[in-house]
Amino acid sequence: MLAQLIAVAPMLVIACAITLGMLLIAITRSQRLIHAFSVISLLIAAVITILLLSNSPVQVTPLVNVSSFGLYAQLLILVSALMTTLLSHQFLLHQIEVHDEYYLLILLAVLGAMLLVVSDHFAAIFLGFELLSISLVGLVGYCREARLSVETGFKYLVLSAVASSIMLLGIAFIYGDTGTLSVSLLQDKLAASNHFYLAGLMLFFIGIAFKLSLVPFHLWVADVYQGANTLITMFMATVSKIAMFVVMYLVSKNILFATVSTGYQFIIVMAVLSMIVGNVLAIHQRNIKRILAYSSIAHMGYLLVILVASNKQTFIESDTIALFYLAVYSLATISIFYVVHKLNGAELNEPNQGIEIFTGLFWRNKIFAVLITLSLLSLAGVPLTGGFFGKFYLVGYVTVISEWALLGAIILGSGLGIYVYLKLIVLVFMDVQENADAKSGVRYSPLLVQILIFLSLLVGVYPEVLMRFITVSG
Repeated sequence: MLAQLIAVAPMLVIACAITLGMLLIAITRSQRLIHAFSVISLLIAAVITILLLSNSPVQVTPLVNVSSFGLYAQLLILVSALMTTLLSHQFLLHQIEVHDEYYLLILLAVLGAMLLVVSDHFAAIFLGFELLSISLVGLVGYCREARLSVETGFKYLVLSAVASSIMLLGIAFIYGDTGTLSVSLLQDKLAASNHFYLAGLMLFFIGIAFKLSLVPFHLWVADVYQGANTLITMFMATVSKIAMFVVMYLVSKNILFATVSTGYQFIIVMAVLSMIVGNVLAIHQRNIKRILAYSSIAHMGYLLVILVASNKQTFIESDTIALFYLAVYSLATISIFYVVHKLNGAELNEPNQGIEIFTGLFWRNKIFAVLITLSLLSLAGVPLTGGFFGKFYLVGYVTVISEWALLGAIILGSGLGIYVYLKLIVLVFMDVQENADAKSGVRYSPLLVQILIFLSLLVGVYPEVLMRFITVSG
């Protein structure tokens, strides 16, 4: 019992923080106090997670299996949420009302995401999915005075309802055929499976594909990214993506997707389409958040390569590669959204979402220019960046399993992506004299930016540091 409580201690910290946060709001409404409380809660949960990384897997009731892989994913979620929370205080000062509930929604979404990455039962998966989705609906439409807030919140509400319904129907089909909701026990039930099982599996993965914005379930993502506040968009692009991919990966790992040829081909087609279509759609965009939205489609497609490859060989190495890619992607995404948020000056309506906000950035704010350049190069997969090593491992995987369609899609998608990202980098170093002094006084934390730059350089020049950490902890 004690070992089980210790294993879920990070989730218990967040759950207790939610309860105490509601009591704190009832006692006194102080924006500074609830912000500090939320930051401290996330920090405590992150520290406990780090201390637990080397522990052996622990089965906590039939619903949850806490492994080092799940704990590492929880750590990525907590760090991403901590970044969002730290930056939110200054943004919320521009609001008319006191927004204590904003932080509660952040913590609820984090709890749902943390539950998802350690779930071993479809009931726990659906509970975490709903907790994350409903909280995100509130966060996306939270700044109701913004121009696109209500429209975006409604779109995301409809999306979440559709995705949840499809996923629940798929779970019902799987249960009706196998007689179990336990993910780890499905391996023993596959021999007697039939078309209902396959249909349920497809529906379940389609529900997740909606949340990952994989092609052809991607049409919502650009509008939601553009309409939501930059910090919430950053939260969705990291926390939500990490949680949903880990669920897809773990379910695939336990149900041996490769034994179902139709399902295997389904994943390959989604991966190829996502890598190519995501980058193609990003080429002609002029809104930075829409570019990042379509970019996220492509990167989720790259991650699907890990899922395909891992079903043809051991999962040991694929666990490490998946975590490495997620960490590198999250670092680059957080860095870009941080710069965009600061250049917008934390304004409610965020009028400056066009790529022109990067024009001449090097001459206005050199440290921002360095950070944005490193992050864009990492997303492009240029050598001496973490993104390069992530794609290098993917190419190695695809070559070993001889999936040449995936290899071609990675090369073509990366080429298109380089064009998209280099176009933004050219703007950063463009010499525009009339903008030389524009927004030169942007307020930011030099230490935070320096840490992000250092981590970007470290992972790009010496990726073994991150790989060893993941390998030791995993």
